[in-house]
Amino acid sequence: MNRNIKEMKIVIVGGGPSGLGLARVLQLKGCKNVKIYERSTHKYSRLQGSSLDLHSNLGQKLIIAAGLEDQFKILSRPDGECFSFCDKNGNLKIRKPYLKIAGKRPEIDRGDLRDMIMDSLLPDTVEWDYRFKSLKQIENEQVELTFTNNDGTIVKDPVIADLVIGCDGVHSKVRKYVTLDQYQPEYMGITMIEGEVSDGKNSCPEIYNLVNQGLMFVMEDGIVMFAQQKTDGNIVFSFAQKVDKDWINNQGFDLSPNSNSPDIKNFLKNKLVPTWSPMFHRLIDLSITPFKPRVLYRAPINQVWKSQPNITIIGDAAHSISPFAGLGCNIALYDSYELATILTKDIDIIIQKPLIEKIQNFEKNMLNRWRTAAKETMENENSVFLPNGIDALKKRIGGIYYYFNSFLSLNNVVNCINYFTDLILLTK
Repeated sequence: MNRNIKEMKIVIVGGGPSGLGLARVLQLKGCKNVKIYERSTHKYSRLQGSSLDLHSNLGQKLIIAAGLEDQFKILSRPDGECFSFCDKNGNLKIRKPYLKIAGKRPEIDRGDLRDMIMDSLLPDTVEWDYRFKSLKQIENEQVELTFTNNDGTIVKDPVIADLVIGCDGVHSKVRKYVTLDQYQPEYMGITMIEGEVSDGKNSCPEIYNLVNQGLMFVMEDGIVMFAQQKTDGNIVFSFAQKVDKDWINNQGFDLSPNSNSPDIKNFLKNKLVPTWSPMFHRLIDLSITPFKPRVLYRAPINQVWKSQPNITIIGDAAHSISPFAGLGCNIALYDSYELATILTKDIDIIIQKPLIEKIQNFEKNMLNRWRTAAKETMENENSVFLPNGIDALKKRIGGIYYYFNSFLSLNNVVNCINYFTDLILLTK
């Protein structure tokens, strides 16, 4: 018997942007019995990191379906689309300035995106301090889920669901119940160390000017450095290098939440980038948060699985991807948009498609879309770390700016175009 999706109890494991976005759209479509179970103990227990550029054909589809366009316009930063390439001496080599009339990928801080969607949900949608442990199929085509609290105590009453969606990230524990343990994410060979400085304009003015409200890259000595401005003026930065998977554990760094990370600072300045400009060393010294290691994983490109009747996965839980094309969160949010659309397409029709058919349709589309994105991000990844590939990355990201930056003050030209389009009300 096919039940209407509105009558089903839907459980979402994981309260990141994709899980929150999925719940929001489902609720707008009439599914009121939706719950998110999140491992964090409360809303602000985890730092949210840097910004995301949401593409008009991917992540913004979810924003529109969620009815959050106005809030998104207030919180996002279109000028965050600026890209700059510098050398290790702090010299600007290429800049792709923000051209308003062509802008399609505004930046939004991860924390702002999460809060915006979370605050739009029905009261008590999110249950905190629920760490997924296991699930099993039970009678009536339902699923029984067991959770623990963060102290390891098993939650007394199991959760019963008609549909389970795993949105629990690259190290998903729900995944194995969908793929039957056939596929696991593979270490990319890249580890990043991330820090953050406050009030970049005054604390690190040289870096601030190079970032130019957007994103700055340095690719030298086998190291890739990113710096990105947030809405509050802080600058988040990362150093990426190719190392063994256990490298970060073998270094013996103090990664405790209250550490001011002197050992990591010394390593970065004196061993990783000793010959880089003092401005980068100052950036490292002024980090206000404990440095966070990011060990990067990606899903195997050939993965495919037999769909389950009442469980699916989306985002990094299904198809983790490297960050070198800015597509990870975008395709995760599009997953949420498409899954909610497919599940509710016939919501007002008496006879609905079986749930398994909807899941099969969604997973086929999801994996095809992800493979295309994965190939693009792997090309960027190769360009970043191969000396002869850096030029190709600059051309790909910089576009026409790559060819004209050397003999034309494109920044002034773009500023004039932006002024004119504002004047005639095409932009603002």
